[in-house]
Amino acid sequence: MKLADVSVRLPCSRMMSAALIILGWFSYRELGLDLMPKTDYPTVTVGASLPGASAEEIETTVTKPIEAAVNTINGIDELRCSSSQGSARCSVTFVLEREIEAATQDVRDKVATVRFPRDTDPPSVTKIDPDSSPILTIVVFAKRSPKELTQIADKQIKQVLETVQTSAK
Repeated sequence: MKLADVSVRLPCSRMMSAALIILGWFSYRELGLDLMPKTDYPTVTVGASLPGASAEEIETTVTKPIEAAVNTINGIDELRCSSSQGSARCSVTFVLEREIEAATQDVRDKVATVRFPRDTDPPSVTKIDPDSSPILTIVVFAKRSPKELTQIADKQIKQVLETVQTSAK
């Protein structure tokens, strides 16, 4: 109770409280805010194919060994595998805190230890980066020469879109 009594009696403590409130309010207004935070989960896919094999054979000889090897990696959020005739595909989604480069290397290392049947094509390990995929794709088609179409696309479509983009910023 002494602290409360002293705070009520002394005007200096009121001024300090008011100063802290005002400072907090101004600091909150100037606080940086990312309107589009990166929330894409690091995802790595593993694909392997065994031409001519049935889906059941692919599952037992390709998919299950990949799944068993990759499942031991730390930081996995979700692991999905699918088998179809002649090919297997595993998608490994990691937690947000995991770096995509390190996760990809870990998956490569684990897949390299798997023993596949002799005719299996070498497995491919790829990372999925949503930031590298285009947000807009435009196809231009006409009964004109490729050179003329390229000039039209560059001058009448690309440059207009670029000027719209820069004026929007």
